[in-house]
Amino acid sequence: MSKKALLLLKAVLLVVVLSVLLGGSSCSIKEDKVFVTWMDTDGTLIESQTVTSNYDPTERSLPNDSELWHYTDWTISRSGNVIVCTAKRIAKKHIVWKNYNGEILKELYITEDKSVPAFDLPQNDDKWIYEGWEQDSDKKQIVLQAKRKPNTNFFIGNVFQIVVKDSKGEPIGSGSGFVINDEGWFITNNHVIENGYSATAFFDIKDSENGHQYTQKSVIGGVYHDQKKDIFIGKLEGYDKIKDYYSPIVFTEKYAVGENSYSVGYPNSSIKMEINSGTILEEYSDIYSKIDGIYYVLSNSYIAPGSSGGILVNENFEVIGITSMGLYSESNKDYYVSGGSIPYLLFKKNLENLNENDIKSIFDIYKK
Repeated sequence: MSKKALLLLKAVLLVVVLSVLLGGSSCSIKEDKVFVTWMDTDGTLIESQTVTSNYDPTERSLPNDSELWHYTDWTISRSGNVIVCTAKRIAKKHIVWKNYNGEILKELYITEDKSVPAFDLPQNDDKWIYEGWEQDSDKKQIVLQAKRKPNTNFFIGNVFQIVVKDSKGEPIGSGSGFVINDEGWFITNNHVIENGYSATAFFDIKDSENGHQYTQKSVIGGVYHDQKKDIFIGKLEGYDKIKDYYSPIVFTEKYAVGENSYSVGYPNSSIKMEINSGTILEEYSDIYSKIDGIYYVLSNSYIAPGSSGGILVNENFEVIGITSMGLYSESNKDYYVSGGSIPYLLFKKNLENLNENDIKSIFDIYKK
Protein backbone atom coordinates (compact mmCIF):
# COMPACT_ATOMS: atom_id res chain seq x y z
CA MET A 1 0.00 0.00 0.00
CA SER A 2 1.35 3.41 -0.95
CA LYS A 3 2.09 6.03 1.68
CA LYS A 4 -0.63 8.26 0.24
CA ALA A 5 -3.24 5.48 0.39
CA LEU A 6 -2.21 4.66 3.94
CA LEU A 7 -2.68 8.28 4.99
CA LEU A 8 -6.14 8.34 3.40
CA LEU A 9 -7.09 5.16 5.21
CA LYS A 10 -5.99 6.68 8.50
CA ALA A 11 -8.15 9.71 7.81
CA VAL A 12 -11.23 7.56 7.02
CA LEU A 13 -10.79 5.54 10.19
CA LEU A 14 -10.47 8.79 12.13
CA VAL A 15 -13.74 9.97 10.62
CA VAL A 16 -15.48 6.77 11.71
CA VAL A 17 -14.15 7.03 15.26
CA LEU A 18 -15.08 10.68 15.62
CA SER A 19 -18.52 10.09 14.13
CA VAL A 20 -19.18 7.34 16.65
CA LEU A 21 -18.00 9.48 19.53
CA LEU A 22 -19.87 12.57 18.47
CA GLY A 23 -23.01 11.12 16.91
CA GLY A 24 -23.65 7.91 18.84
CA SER A 25 -24.13 4.84 16.67
CA SER A 26 -24.54 6.81 13.47
CA CYS A 27 -21.50 7.10 11.22
CA SER A 28 -23.25 9.18 8.61
CA ILE A 29 -22.57 12.81 7.77
CA LYS A 30 -25.29 15.01 6.35
CA GLU A 31 -25.03 15.67 2.63
CA ASP A 32 -24.33 19.40 3.14
CA LYS A 33 -21.46 18.64 5.49
CA VAL A 34 -17.97 17.24 4.88
CA PHE A 35 -15.32 16.01 7.27
CA VAL A 36 -11.88 17.57 6.68
CA THR A 37 -8.57 16.43 8.09
CA TRP A 38 -5.39 18.47 7.72
CA MET A 39 -2.14 16.57 7.97
CA ASP A 40 1.57 17.35 7.79
CA THR A 41 3.66 15.70 5.07
CA ASP A 42 4.89 13.04 7.48
CA GLY A 43 1.34 12.03 8.50
CA THR A 44 1.17 14.07 11.72
CA LEU A 45 -2.41 15.20 12.41
CA ILE A 46 -2.83 18.97 12.42
CA GLU A 47 -6.60 19.31 12.81
CA SER A 48 -9.94 17.68 11.92
CA GLN A 49 -13.40 19.22 11.75
CA THR A 50 -16.79 19.04 10.07
CA VAL A 51 -17.48 21.93 7.70
CA THR A 52 -20.05 22.92 5.10
CA SER A 53 -19.62 21.38 1.67
CA ASN A 54 -18.85 24.73 0.07
CA TYR A 55 -15.94 25.38 2.43
CA ASP A 56 -12.50 25.56 0.78
CA PRO A 57 -10.13 23.58 3.03
CA THR A 58 -7.06 25.03 1.30
CA GLU A 59 -7.81 28.40 2.89
CA ARG A 60 -6.39 27.08 6.12
CA SER A 61 -2.89 28.44 6.91
CA LEU A 62 0.01 26.17 6.10
CA PRO A 63 2.29 25.00 8.92
CA ASN A 64 5.05 27.44 9.79
CA ASP A 65 8.34 26.92 7.99
CA SER A 66 11.14 25.28 9.93
CA GLU A 67 14.87 25.58 9.36
CA LEU A 68 14.75 22.47 7.21
CA TRP A 69 11.41 22.80 5.38
CA HIS A 70 9.38 25.32 3.42
CA TYR A 71 5.63 24.68 3.02
CA THR A 72 4.17 25.53 -0.38
CA ASP A 73 0.51 24.45 -0.57
CA TRP A 74 -2.06 21.75 0.25
CA THR A 75 -2.56 18.47 -1.63
CA ILE A 76 -6.24 17.35 -1.52
CA SER A 77 -7.59 13.79 -1.54
CA ARG A 78 -11.39 13.16 -1.35
CA SER A 79 -13.47 10.06 -0.76
CA GLY A 80 -17.18 10.75 -0.47
CA ASN A 81 -17.70 13.30 2.30
CA VAL A 82 -14.16 12.88 3.64
CA ILE A 83 -11.42 15.27 2.57
CA VAL A 84 -7.76 14.88 3.52
CA CYS A 85 -5.51 17.90 3.05
CA THR A 86 -1.81 17.12 3.20
CA ALA A 87 0.72 19.93 3.51
CA LYS A 88 3.23 19.97 0.69
CA ARG A 89 6.78 21.02 1.52
CA ILE A 90 10.23 21.29 -0.03
CA ALA A 91 13.60 20.90 1.64
CA LYS A 92 15.78 23.90 2.35
CA LYS A 93 19.51 24.21 1.73
CA HIS A 94 21.77 25.03 4.65
CA ILE A 95 24.09 27.88 3.66
CA VAL A 96 27.16 28.54 5.81
CA TRP A 97 29.70 31.32 5.35
CA LYS A 98 33.03 30.69 7.08
CA ASN A 99 36.17 32.71 7.57
CA TYR A 100 39.48 31.32 6.31
CA ASN A 101 40.04 29.57 9.68
CA GLY A 102 36.64 27.86 9.82
CA GLU A 103 34.97 30.44 12.05
CA ILE A 104 31.26 30.63 11.14
CA LEU A 105 30.36 34.15 10.00
CA LYS A 106 26.73 33.55 9.04
CA GLU A 107 24.32 30.72 8.29
CA LEU A 108 20.78 30.43 6.98
CA TYR A 109 18.39 28.08 5.19
CA ILE A 110 16.96 28.78 1.74
CA THR A 111 14.77 26.79 -0.63
CA GLU A 112 16.38 25.15 -3.61
CA ASP A 113 14.59 27.46 -6.02
CA LYS A 114 16.38 30.45 -4.48
CA SER A 115 19.88 31.56 -5.37
CA VAL A 116 22.53 31.96 -2.68
CA PRO A 117 22.37 35.54 -1.40
CA ALA A 118 25.40 37.80 -1.45
CA PHE A 119 27.47 38.19 1.70
CA ASP A 120 30.39 40.57 2.16
CA LEU A 121 33.89 39.20 2.55
CA PRO A 122 35.84 40.00 5.72
CA GLN A 123 37.74 43.29 5.61
CA ASN A 124 41.25 43.36 4.16
CA ASP A 125 44.04 44.36 6.51
CA ASP A 126 47.74 45.18 6.22
CA LYS A 127 48.65 41.48 6.04
CA TRP A 128 45.84 39.80 4.11
CA ILE A 129 43.67 40.43 1.06
CA TYR A 130 40.41 38.51 0.72
CA GLU A 131 39.88 37.28 -2.84
CA GLY A 132 36.47 35.60 -2.76
CA TRP A 133 34.44 32.64 -1.52
CA GLU A 134 35.51 29.05 -2.09
CA GLN A 135 32.43 26.80 -2.34
CA ASP A 136 32.00 23.24 -1.16
CA SER A 137 28.53 21.71 -1.32
CA ASP A 138 26.49 18.53 -1.09
CA LYS A 139 22.76 17.79 -1.27
CA LYS A 140 21.98 19.42 2.06
CA GLN A 141 24.62 22.06 2.65
CA ILE A 142 26.59 24.74 0.86
CA VAL A 143 29.74 25.96 2.63
CA LEU A 144 31.36 29.16 1.42
CA GLN A 145 34.79 29.75 2.93
CA ALA A 146 36.65 33.02 2.61
CA LYS A 147 39.77 32.71 0.50
CA ARG A 148 42.64 35.07 1.20
CA LYS A 149 46.19 35.75 0.07
CA PRO A 150 49.12 37.53 1.73
CA ASN A 151 49.34 41.25 1.11
CA THR A 152 52.71 41.76 -0.56
CA ASN A 153 52.66 45.43 0.46
CA PHE A 154 53.34 44.34 4.02
CA PHE A 155 56.88 43.31 3.03
CA ILE A 156 57.82 45.86 0.34
CA GLY A 157 59.97 47.83 2.76
CA ASN A 158 61.62 44.69 4.15
CA VAL A 159 62.27 42.10 1.46
CA PHE A 160 64.37 43.16 -1.49
CA GLN A 161 66.14 41.72 -4.50
CA ILE A 162 69.90 41.93 -4.22
CA VAL A 163 72.07 42.13 -7.34
CA VAL A 164 75.75 41.30 -6.88
CA LYS A 165 78.38 42.84 -9.17
CA ASP A 166 81.95 42.04 -10.10
CA SER A 167 84.94 44.36 -10.00
CA LYS A 168 83.82 46.00 -13.26
CA GLY A 169 80.34 46.68 -11.92
CA GLU A 170 78.74 43.99 -14.05
CA PRO A 171 75.93 41.85 -12.49
CA ILE A 172 77.06 38.31 -11.74
CA GLY A 173 74.16 37.02 -9.68
CA SER A 174 71.08 37.84 -7.66
CA GLY A 175 69.21 36.71 -4.60
CA SER A 176 66.96 38.07 -1.90
CA GLY A 177 67.49 39.81 1.42
CA PHE A 178 65.42 41.33 4.19
CA VAL A 179 65.71 44.39 6.39
CA ILE A 180 65.45 43.68 10.12
CA ASN A 181 65.08 47.22 11.51
CA ASP A 182 64.35 50.76 10.35
CA GLU A 183 68.06 51.63 10.35
CA GLY A 184 68.64 49.49 7.25
CA TRP A 185 70.40 46.48 8.76
CA PHE A 186 69.66 43.37 6.72
CA ILE A 187 70.30 39.64 6.43
CA THR A 188 70.89 37.48 3.38
CA ASN A 189 72.78 34.29 2.56
CA ASN A 190 76.55 34.31 2.51
CA HIS A 191 76.57 32.46 -0.82
CA VAL A 192 74.58 35.30 -2.41
CA ILE A 193 77.31 37.86 -1.58
CA GLU A 194 80.63 36.04 -1.41
CA ASN A 195 81.56 36.08 -5.10
CA GLY A 196 80.92 39.79 -5.60
CA TYR A 197 82.75 43.08 -5.08
CA SER A 198 79.64 45.17 -4.49
CA ALA A 199 75.87 44.77 -4.28
CA THR A 200 72.68 46.76 -4.74
CA ALA A 201 69.28 46.21 -3.13
CA PHE A 202 66.15 46.75 -5.25
CA PHE A 203 62.89 47.38 -3.41
CA ASP A 204 59.51 47.00 -5.06
CA ILE A 205 58.82 50.67 -4.23
CA LYS A 206 58.39 53.26 -6.96
CA ASP A 207 61.11 55.91 -6.90
CA SER A 208 59.13 58.96 -8.00
CA GLU A 209 62.02 61.32 -7.30
CA ASN A 210 64.24 59.67 -9.91
CA GLY A 211 61.47 58.36 -12.15
CA HIS A 212 62.32 54.70 -11.54
CA GLN A 213 59.92 51.82 -11.05
CA TYR A 214 62.07 50.46 -8.21
CA THR A 215 64.03 52.01 -5.37
CA GLN A 216 67.74 51.16 -5.24
CA LYS A 217 69.94 51.14 -2.14
CA SER A 218 73.63 50.28 -2.12
CA VAL A 219 75.05 47.75 0.30
CA ILE A 220 77.56 49.59 2.47
CA GLY A 221 79.10 46.35 3.69
CA GLY A 222 78.75 43.74 6.39
CA VAL A 223 79.51 43.07 10.03
CA TYR A 224 79.12 39.29 10.08
CA HIS A 225 79.40 36.42 7.63
CA ASP A 226 79.53 32.68 8.14
CA GLN A 227 80.09 30.23 5.31
CA LYS A 228 78.84 27.19 7.22
CA LYS A 229 75.69 28.84 8.54
CA ASP A 230 75.40 30.65 5.19
CA ILE A 231 74.64 33.97 6.87
CA PHE A 232 75.60 37.53 5.90
CA ILE A 233 74.55 40.55 7.99
CA GLY A 234 75.07 44.00 6.55
CA LYS A 235 73.67 47.50 6.18
CA LEU A 236 72.11 49.51 3.37
CA GLU A 237 72.97 53.08 2.51
CA GLY A 238 70.20 55.69 2.72
CA TYR A 239 67.48 53.36 4.00
CA ASP A 240 66.06 56.19 6.15
CA LYS A 241 64.45 57.65 2.99
CA ILE A 242 62.14 54.66 2.67
CA LYS A 243 61.86 53.56 6.29
CA ASP A 244 58.16 54.51 6.33
CA TYR A 245 57.61 51.33 4.31
CA TYR A 246 59.33 49.20 6.92
CA SER A 247 57.17 46.68 8.82
CA PRO A 248 58.51 45.60 12.21
CA ILE A 249 60.01 42.13 11.97
CA VAL A 250 59.16 39.55 14.62
CA PHE A 251 61.24 36.39 14.76
CA THR A 252 60.08 33.09 16.21
CA GLU A 253 61.81 29.89 17.27
CA LYS A 254 58.52 27.99 17.29
CA TYR A 255 57.16 26.03 14.34
CA ALA A 256 55.38 22.73 13.86
CA VAL A 257 55.09 20.13 11.12
CA GLY A 258 51.92 20.81 9.12
CA GLU A 259 51.85 24.49 10.05
CA ASN A 260 51.16 26.95 7.22
CA SER A 261 54.27 28.67 5.90
CA TYR A 262 55.02 31.34 3.30
CA SER A 263 58.24 31.98 1.42
CA VAL A 264 58.92 35.63 0.62
CA GLY A 265 61.52 36.64 -1.94
CA TYR A 266 62.43 36.87 -5.61
CA PRO A 267 62.48 33.31 -7.01
CA ASN A 268 63.86 32.87 -10.54
CA SER A 269 65.11 36.48 -10.37
CA SER A 270 61.52 37.71 -10.60
CA ILE A 271 61.20 41.47 -10.99
CA LYS A 272 58.32 41.39 -8.49
CA MET A 273 58.43 40.08 -4.95
CA GLU A 274 56.50 36.82 -4.51
CA ILE A 275 54.83 35.22 -1.51
CA ASN A 276 54.22 31.49 -1.93
CA SER A 277 52.21 29.36 0.47
CA GLY A 278 52.95 25.87 1.75
CA THR A 279 53.42 23.92 4.97
CA ILE A 280 56.26 23.01 7.30
CA LEU A 281 57.47 19.49 6.50
CA GLU A 282 60.30 18.61 8.91
CA GLU A 283 63.76 19.52 10.11
CA TYR A 284 66.60 18.39 7.88
CA SER A 285 70.39 17.97 8.10
CA ASP A 286 72.81 16.32 5.75
CA ILE A 287 75.95 14.64 7.04
CA TYR A 288 78.10 17.75 6.64
CA SER A 289 75.76 20.26 8.23
CA LYS A 290 74.98 17.84 11.06
CA ILE A 291 78.65 17.80 12.07
CA ASP A 292 78.58 21.60 12.34
CA GLY A 293 75.34 21.60 14.31
CA ILE A 294 73.43 23.18 11.44
CA TYR A 295 69.94 22.13 10.38
CA TYR A 296 67.17 23.46 8.17
CA VAL A 297 63.42 23.86 8.39
CA LEU A 298 61.94 22.17 5.34
CA SER A 299 58.81 23.57 3.73
CA ASN A 300 57.04 23.06 0.43
CA SER A 301 56.49 26.80 0.11
CA TYR A 302 57.93 27.44 -3.35
CA ILE A 303 61.53 28.54 -3.66
CA ALA A 304 63.91 28.61 -6.62
CA PRO A 305 67.25 30.18 -7.53
CA GLY A 306 66.89 33.82 -6.51
CA SER A 307 64.95 32.95 -3.34
CA SER A 308 68.17 32.62 -1.34
CA GLY A 309 68.30 35.18 1.45
CA GLY A 310 64.53 35.66 1.58
CA ILE A 311 62.37 34.66 4.52
CA LEU A 312 60.05 31.88 5.58
CA VAL A 313 57.19 33.17 7.72
CA ASN A 314 54.19 31.68 9.50
CA GLU A 315 50.52 32.64 9.44
CA ASN A 316 51.25 35.65 11.67
CA PHE A 317 54.11 36.77 9.40
CA GLU A 318 56.66 35.93 12.09
CA VAL A 319 60.03 35.02 10.59
CA ILE A 320 60.87 31.34 11.04
CA GLY A 321 64.10 31.46 9.08
CA ILE A 322 66.10 32.42 5.99
CA THR A 323 65.28 30.57 2.76
CA SER A 324 68.63 29.10 1.77
CA MET A 325 68.52 25.86 -0.20
CA GLY A 326 66.34 23.65 -2.34
CA LEU A 327 65.93 19.88 -2.46
CA TYR A 328 65.33 18.58 -5.95
CA SER A 329 62.63 16.17 -6.99
CA GLU A 330 64.09 12.74 -7.77
CA SER A 331 62.03 12.56 -10.95
CA ASN A 332 62.71 16.13 -12.12
CA LYS A 333 66.11 17.63 -11.36
CA ASP A 334 64.91 21.05 -12.54
CA TYR A 335 62.21 21.22 -9.87
CA TYR A 336 62.60 21.97 -6.18
CA VAL A 337 60.29 19.70 -4.21
CA SER A 338 60.99 21.56 -0.96
CA GLY A 339 63.10 24.37 0.43
CA GLY A 340 65.34 24.53 3.45
CA SER A 341 65.44 27.59 5.69
CA ILE A 342 68.05 28.42 8.31
CA PRO A 343 66.08 28.72 11.57
CA TYR A 344 66.21 31.89 13.64
CA LEU A 345 67.82 30.06 16.57
CA LEU A 346 71.04 29.58 14.55
CA PHE A 347 71.62 33.31 13.92
CA LYS A 348 69.74 34.86 16.84
CA LYS A 349 72.88 35.89 18.76
CA ASN A 350 74.48 37.36 15.65
CA LEU A 351 71.79 40.06 15.55
CA GLU A 352 72.83 41.48 18.91
CA ASN A 353 74.87 44.68 19.25
CA LEU A 354 75.11 45.59 15.57
CA ASN A 355 77.62 48.43 15.24
CA GLU A 356 78.31 50.59 12.19
CA ASN A 357 81.95 50.89 13.25
CA ASP A 358 82.37 47.17 12.56
CA ILE A 359 81.19 47.39 8.95
CA LYS A 360 83.63 46.23 6.29
CA SER A 361 83.15 46.44 2.54
CA ILE A 362 82.29 43.29 0.64
CA PHE A 363 85.75 43.44 -0.96
CA ASP A 364 87.49 43.65 2.40
CA ILE A 365 85.40 40.85 3.92
CA TYR A 366 86.24 38.33 1.24
CA LYS A 367 89.65 39.72 0.15
CA LYS A 368 89.26 39.03 -3.55
